[in-house]
Amino acid sequence: MVYIVDSKYINDKFGMMKKKKLIKVICSIIGVILIWNHLPYYYNNEKTADYATNNVASKSRTMCAGYVIKAMWHGGCPIGLVPAYAYNKILPQMGFEEISLNEYKPMKGDISVVPSNSVHPYGHIAVYNGKQWVSDFKQNHLLPSKAYKANGKYQIFRATDGWHWKHVWTTPVDWFGWIESVIKWGKKKI
Repeated sequence: MVYIVDSKYINDKFGMMKKKKLIKVICSIIGVILIWNHLPYYYNNEKTADYATNNVASKSRTMCAGYVIKAMWHGGCPIGLVPAYAYNKILPQMGFEEISLNEYKPMKGDISVVPSNSVHPYGHIAVYNGKQWVSDFKQNHLLPSKAYKANGKYQIFRATDGWHWKHVWTTPVDWFGWIESVIKWGKKKI
C-alpha cells in the first residue's frame, strides 16, 4: 500500500515542533533570569575594601567600575558591570542604602558614585578602604579629577555586613542611556 504524504503537512508539523521547543527554551531562560535576580547573597565590606586596596593599579586605567565591581564580587555581592554612573540605581536594588551627605563620615566599604560629565562620560565609582578612596587606583580625594570637583556631585552607598536580597531590574530606558554614553565616548575618541 502506498501513502501519499503532503509536504505542506510535514513542514507544518516539524515547524510547529520547532516553535514549541523554542518557546520552552525561552521560558526556561526567563525563569532562570527571574530566579537569578532574586537570590540572597552574603556581603562583607571588609573583604570588598581589602580586595580593592590590594588590586589597584599605580595610576588610573579608566576602568573604575571593573575594579570596584570585582572587589564587590569578592565581598559577596553578585553585581553586574555597567557604566559607573548607573550604580546609583543598581546599588539600592542590591540592598545598599544611600547615605546622607550631611555630616558624612566615611566607613570602610562605602561606595561612592559620581555622575558623568563632559570629560568623563561614564562617571566614576570607588570604594573606601578605611583610609582612602580606591577604584582602579588609589585616589587622593573622593572626587579624583578637576572635572568631578567642578561639578561636586556624588552619592554614597553603604551595605551592612550580612545577608541581602537582590532585586535588580533595569529598563530599556537605562539601556538606551548606557548605549548613548558609549556612542558619545566613541565619537569623542574619533
